Amino acid sequence: MKTSCYLYLAGCCAPLILATPANATFTGLSTEARTNAFGLDVISVYADFDRPGDQLTAIAGTPLSPLNLSVIGGTFYQHAFGTDLAPLDTIVAMFPSLAFDTFVTIGVEIFDIDGDGGGQPQNFTLMTPGWPGFGPGSLSTMISGWFVLPFSPQANPFDPTYVAGDGRTLIAQLATTDGTGFEGTMLVSFMDSFGVPGSTQATFTHVIPAPGTLVLLGLAGLFGRRRRRFAGE
Repeated sequence: MKTSCYLYLAGCCAPLILATPANATFTGLSTEARTNAFGLDVISVYADFDRPGDQLTAIAGTPLSPLNLSVIGGTFYQHAFGTDLAPLDTIVAMFPSLAFDTFVTIGVEIFDIDGDGGGQPQNFTLMTPGWPGFGPGSLSTMISGWFVLPFSPQANPFDPTYVAGDGRTLIAQLATTDGTGFEGTMLVSFMDSFGVPGSTQATFTHVIPAPGTLVLLGLAGLFGRRRRRFAGE
């Protein structure tokens, strides 16, 4: 069980339930598979927004909206030198597979701690009290979560310095060697450009294609290209 984490601020916590409706336009969660040379199935999980000026402030679990991240039919890959937060670029340089570790975050994929451009320039992501850590196949809590302070640059879905910069804020990276997919549910808290807060429950499911499916998809693409080529001759 991997429970340690880097803390860049101390003595702070963020509200986990924000009942006031916001003008921010959170559109849901999305996932994207990450390719790698280490035989891992890895996905990035994003909170998606469509209005510039929106800010993602926290991901949490509460009694009314529990948080759960889990591997379907397997266990999380957890690197021996990883933590529950995004890795440091200096350690990734020594252990490249660490870049595909399992962790939670807000906007940061790799923290450029030495300033050499090897990742994102800051990581002020914090866990709230009661953080349970990742278990072998799930992370579950009704009293905790992770957050950044409002108007932190890494909470801006449209800042290209932080991973996507296209309206998506990275909130987790999940990896497995033996699972068939990932699923999650959580409370997403956000704020608009005027500082008006809001929150909503969100879920995602990502199914990992079976190896045979990938081969068939590759063959279908090959035959499709050949058919187009013959049609043009």
